[in-house]
Amino acid sequence: MQPAAPVSVNHEYMTKRYHILVVEDNAGDFILIEQMLLEIRDFQKEIVHVTTLGGAIDFMEQQRCDVILLDLSLPDSYGIDSFHRLSKLFPQTPVIIMSGLNDTRFANEAVKQGAQEYLVKGEFEERLLAKSISYSIERKASMEMLRENQETYRLLFENNPIPMYIRAKDSLKIVGVNQSAIDHFGYSEEEFLSKLVTDLHPPDEREALMAVINNWDGSDSAPTTYRHVCKDGSEVYVECRVREMFFKGNPGILVLADDITDKRRVQEEVNIQANILKNVRDTIFVANRRGEITYWNEGAEQTFGYSVEEMSEKSYDVLYPEIDKHLVRQEIQEIISGKRIQWESKLITRAGKIIWSDNKASLLHDENGKVTGYIRVCKDITMSKRFGETQKETVAMLNSIFNTVDQGILLLDPTGRIKAFNFTANKQCIQLLGSELSENNNFTEYLLDDMRNTWLGQFNRARSGEQVHDELVFRFRPGAEFWFGMSFSPVSDDASNVIGVCVSMIDITERKRTDEQFKSQFIEIENNNRELDKLVKVLSHDLRAPLNSVSGLISLAREEKNPLEFGNYLNMMEKSLRKLEAFTNDMIASLKNRGAVVLGELKPHDLVDEIVDELRFAADASGIRFENLIPEDCIALSDPARLRIIFSNLISNAIRYHDPEKTDKFVRVSCDKTALSVSFSVEDNGLGISEEHQPHIFETYYTVGNVAGSSGLGLSNVRDAVQKLRGKIELKSKQGQGSVFTIILPIN
Repeated sequence: MQPAAPVSVNHEYMTKRYHILVVEDNAGDFILIEQMLLEIRDFQKEIVHVTTLGGAIDFMEQQRCDVILLDLSLPDSYGIDSFHRLSKLFPQTPVIIMSGLNDTRFANEAVKQGAQEYLVKGEFEERLLAKSISYSIERKASMEMLRENQETYRLLFENNPIPMYIRAKDSLKIVGVNQSAIDHFGYSEEEFLSKLVTDLHPPDEREALMAVINNWDGSDSAPTTYRHVCKDGSEVYVECRVREMFFKGNPGILVLADDITDKRRVQEEVNIQANILKNVRDTIFVANRRGEITYWNEGAEQTFGYSVEEMSEKSYDVLYPEIDKHLVRQEIQEIISGKRIQWESKLITRAGKIIWSDNKASLLHDENGKVTGYIRVCKDITMSKRFGETQKETVAMLNSIFNTVDQGILLLDPTGRIKAFNFTANKQCIQLLGSELSENNNFTEYLLDDMRNTWLGQFNRARSGEQVHDELVFRFRPGAEFWFGMSFSPVSDDASNVIGVCVSMIDITERKRTDEQFKSQFIEIENNNRELDKLVKVLSHDLRAPLNSVSGLISLAREEKNPLEFGNYLNMMEKSLRKLEAFTNDMIASLKNRGAVVLGELKPHDLVDEIVDELRFAADASGIRFENLIPEDCIALSDPARLRIIFSNLISNAIRYHDPEKTDKFVRVSCDKTALSVSFSVEDNGLGISEEHQPHIFETYYTVGNVAGSSGLGLSNVRDAVQKLRGKIELKSKQGQGSVFTIILPIN
């Protein structure tokens, strides 16, 4: 029999459209099947008919169909073997077997081996056929999806980086394990499959584990932390999550055992550090590269008064006084670049209190080593700063007194050995004996034999607790007598025990010697009196005008009835008093300028900062930008009082003669240092000084223009101070553009 050509029938009136392949060699049976298919209204259909298994295979290789209706009695194949061949070649296409055999056992076997349906010819009609076709297509699609899902789940299970194992639902036996669990816990697959779930837990944890297993209701549980025992005996912390699943056709429980040992250790360390940071009383905060705060501890809250919420993601420049806020950006850049690690600064609390802070910064990096921010620790050192400054001032004052007084001072222990001495005492010893004092030598070694008993008598009185004052004549070398005013003062400890004697020796030989020396002193006093007379005349002249002005204003104000005019009089009096005050201050500075030069180490940068702080809020200083460009580490050896006179007068003059028409008014102080000298410049963009005035501005009482508060003494005092310091002062100025005063001082 020749196979019939495939026959196609198109029906366009249903929404679903199935391609149906009918494999049937009996023409009568095909006609009955086709008639049934045509009667079906549930879906559209395209029917293809072949009579042999080979014809069916050829058709399927060229184009696929949605379902195959297969007769098992074909010319080229017989029985269940026809189904096996088609199913093997085209496993995704559902097959409905049609046979004349009404054998339930055979039908069940066919379905068990993969057939979607088994229909007995002559015992079904179109409704059953339609239902079988629809169900077969849908069931096959579902089975295929299930197969794909199972394959996906298998791959996810086997290749998942999280350790997983499966136990039977009705027992504790482990029935499956992935490679990650094998690698992580050290057991082989065979060793895992020979264990119970409880074998993975330490003995002290198994009872609690069984309670959880017995009470589990099958719902997805929250992660629970357990310990798992590895093959080498070590224990790790795991976070377990469980859920039901089918494994190899049997119900089981999937356990995801994620190792959190390192995470737990890190978390514990983080918690410890967080508690430490929380309880540290110093201010600790973390800022990003822009200076925005990302962490703020309780110590910071207590010190500055800002809460975590108030400071979160805020710039920390709020902690700086208004005049220092412009320094914050540079500070951040230096911290990020590693140039600034530890420094001191003035900060301000929410309540407006200024505190001194010792700051330390440590950089934070990401995994690529890039700086993401920094930790800053601020220790309040206000009290210690004040105490230290007071202590330094006290020590400096005592050292200054100790080494600058006219008396020679010796500190002796109870045996008369020298413990300390000042410059004057050593100078006296060199002049009288030709040798220097030396610590731990007994002072009697520097006396002639006939003087020792007298000196020891007074020393022993003081050693017994008595205060002794006397004038003694000493012979340090034959034929040379010197008179000294002597004071022997006992030195006691906290228990009032005498632990030494302080000896003060002032040379009064000159006072006792000649009338000529007295006359010389008298002449010097007369000269000083004449200088004072000059100052009295100056004061009487320059004070008379403002005092007279105030006096006249007071008289007019008493008679004035108009409140507005009365207020004007008060304003005029206030201006006169300000002028008087400015003049008085200049005169005091001029008087101080007659003293001796006292050298000491100082930081010009800090001195300028102090002066700017004093003058910043003066009425004329409003809107002026101050720039202190002197390096912070610059140290000068100079007279602090005279250097203050220089900077104070130059800066105040720059303020007084500012140009009100300019929008960017500034006063800039800078420094330049060479091997032989150091120069300081005070520059402004004020009114400037015309060339005709420049040769005279350092003259006493010389003023430029009609500027309130100018007495003409300021630059005169600057000149005198520079001369005392053996320096020189230079001026560059152009009217309308500003002035630059440069002070050049020798290094030595």
